Amino acid sequence: MFRQSLTLRSPHYLGVLRHARDTPELHPLFPKQTIGRRSLSEDASSRVTRRIHAYYFVPIKQRPVFVEYVNGRAQQLSWSPQGKLVKRWKESYEPEEDEEDVEERPRKVTSTVSSVTARISSWFRQMFLPTNYPHSVHRSYAPYHILQFFETTLGTVVSVLCNQALLTSVGVSAEGSIFGAVAVQWIIKDGAGEIAKLFFIRRFSPYFDSHPKTLDLLGEGIGSLGSGLQIATLLVNPTPTNFLLCAAGGNVFKLIGNAIWFTTHIKFVRYFSQNGNVGDVAAKEESQASVAQLFGYAVGMSLLTFSHSAGYLYSIFALAVPVHIGVSALMLRFAAFELLTLPRVSLLANAFASTESESKRTVKGLKEVERSNATGLFGEFYKTKEDHLVTLAPRVEDCIGNTDADIERWETCMEAFEVNFDFRLPQATLTKSVFITSIRMKDIFSIRPLQLMPLSQSSSTHQ
Repeated sequence: MFRQSLTLRSPHYLGVLRHARDTPELHPLFPKQTIGRRSLSEDASSRVTRRIHAYYFVPIKQRPVFVEYVNGRAQQLSWSPQGKLVKRWKESYEPEEDEEDVEERPRKVTSTVSSVTARISSWFRQMFLPTNYPHSVHRSYAPYHILQFFETTLGTVVSVLCNQALLTSVGVSAEGSIFGAVAVQWIIKDGAGEIAKLFFIRRFSPYFDSHPKTLDLLGEGIGSLGSGLQIATLLVNPTPTNFLLCAAGGNVFKLIGNAIWFTTHIKFVRYFSQNGNVGDVAAKEESQASVAQLFGYAVGMSLLTFSHSAGYLYSIFALAVPVHIGVSALMLRFAAFELLTLPRVSLLANAFASTESESKRTVKGLKEVERSNATGLFGEFYKTKEDHLVTLAPRVEDCIGNTDADIERWETCMEAFEVNFDFRLPQATLTKSVFITSIRMKDIFSIRPLQLMPLSQSSSTHQ
């Protein structure tokens, strides 16, 4: 575009007057200044002059004056050409722009499509990804949650099939019964599941810390079993008793599976949060689950448009459940956290101590331990009972055994070692590579009282 003069009307743009020989630029402090005319002589002999003034609009790069970090995000504060303070939230994934020469800036064309794409990408990140992703989460966050999307979708499809079976059967079984009201049957179904969940948690809650991945996979299988029982309401004789047996029994398994999933998932969220952003990671997982559930509802309703028969529902169920369990196992396999479980501690200690040469003793890394499969699929089990080599804080009855220890010898040990035996069992999973050793009390009791000495003297004697 060619004009003889240019008056900048927008303070957010820098006008550049380009000529064939030189390029005077407008200072950003004077955005509304009018660029004067300059003549260029094409032919000095004929003294014919032509005024060619080509200009381009390029954005002014606002230099950040301050960068403030608030809740994991960086806020840039800069001054606008009007002298106002401009605030802009900047995520860590946004690259810093290098300073460019003014001659090169006009050559860049800002496309509307790219601007819309950038806005959509920013909206997507704010809606579904934790702040400062991927720097604020664990390295296994992406593969785990991609698979979790498909897992949630398949689970929602199965849930749609169960609801269809329950709604169909409850309408038939509600006729002529004291439990005829649909609401009463639904309350009994949900109440039975809640009561069973209480007893399950009371019995198996200690294992949620030591075997979270195994219990998570077990919970998926239990929930699938409950879905199969609920679909069976279409196969049994349509009576209120049969409906309650199938529906309530299925709901018991489904609620137990959900309780296992939510309990173990709390640990996973904490492991994924590298910067202490547990709430942000948990909130973004809820938004991801909402999209997966909506997608599952759409797929489930589309499948129900073909048929509502029990055989059709069970055929879809038979296809969806194995895929669901397989995706869950693969998802948990990808979530490889740097944790020292007891089986891993035993494996590392055995490998380190079994090396004959001290110069060749090394400690295996996490990938090597995972590839060896010596601690089970998820690193939570011993391959054999002989691999159980390390015990943390043994129980008192195991330490004492059947030793006939009188009270005088017990008090003598207490005074000699100057310790206060406060037995508190640590968690089954270690988060730091610290090996804990303990003195077995039955070995202490076998020592004669006259041979006891303080720890400082005994250590100096061994040295």
